[in-house]
Amino acid sequence: MDNTVFEPQSVTYSASLGDTVTTALKPKFFHSWTTGLFVCCLIVLAAGIPGNLLTILAYFKNQQLHNPTNILICNQSIGDFFTCVTGPLFAILNYTKVGQALASSHKYLCLVSLALVNTVVQSSITNILALSTERFIAVYFSLRYYNWVTETNVKRAVVAIWTVVILINWIPLFFWNVWMPGGMPCMPVIVLPEIFHIYFTIPSMTCLLICAVENMAIAFRAVRKQRSIIAVAVQNVDQQPGEANTKSRDQFKVTKIMLLVVGCFFAAWLPWIVLVSILYRLPPSWEKYGIPTWVLVAFDYSKVFLAANTIANPFIYGWKNLLFRDAYYKLLGIKRNPNES
Repeated sequence: MDNTVFEPQSVTYSASLGDTVTTALKPKFFHSWTTGLFVCCLIVLAAGIPGNLLTILAYFKNQQLHNPTNILICNQSIGDFFTCVTGPLFAILNYTKVGQALASSHKYLCLVSLALVNTVVQSSITNILALSTERFIAVYFSLRYYNWVTETNVKRAVVAIWTVVILINWIPLFFWNVWMPGGMPCMPVIVLPEIFHIYFTIPSMTCLLICAVENMAIAFRAVRKQRSIIAVAVQNVDQQPGEANTKSRDQFKVTKIMLLVVGCFFAAWLPWIVLVSILYRLPPSWEKYGIPTWVLVAFDYSKVFLAANTIANPFIYGWKNLLFRDAYYKLLGIKRNPNES
């Protein structure tokens, strides 16, 4: 049996980036990096399943965790769990010979894979924006926080997020695609029209920009809050904290956790964002001679970092949030040290 993979045919695609990527995906390059990439993707995605499933079960099985912030945390874990479950299909269709053969001859298998991938990617972005916005309100509109951020309002926001994300990203499954048989790589930039990438990329990048601005503002306020807490603690060493101060400190602890979660998110997404920006604004020499292979390799491996972000969050919650830690211990049947805080 021939050891080569399907080489792209002379087909005109709608996106110039799609042309370049397709041309670069020759058989001689396929074996040099995609096998390792495929293995890395499967390992990382499999590693993300237990932690996110544990977080979801912890929320639903513990009444103490039922508050607006934890609804968003649970929602993020649901999105990460779906990423881990659906990601292997995309990896198989793009990074194995059998998968490429299937994707090149089964239109709807390819389109369903892309719809799932785009849905979980965009849900991840909008979920982290929702968490950041909730913290922004808690920090800058603390007096109105409990009126605005209620469980009902947060649940409505979650439903709205998933509804919009699903509707947008499943449209190509029915009519908005340029899939053709005969060896087309099953990647969004190849199979979906250029206008879809514009509608997908611009809102996503806008959400990430808003999220970054919100978190810089939150971090600035958090630093000032930390200093004031230390000053008050020094002045009132022998006094019991009032209820208002206790609530304020609890909110501050939650804010620090969310800043850590968002920081890990951007650390995982930064390589992909940088490389996407480069690929959409190709240097003249790359347009003339083609994208260097190392750039394509780096771009593909940046997706592993996206997947790796699904592993980090459950560890952060278990490390920094006592209620989640207790819930994890109960689910795992581990006895907690009474002196642990």
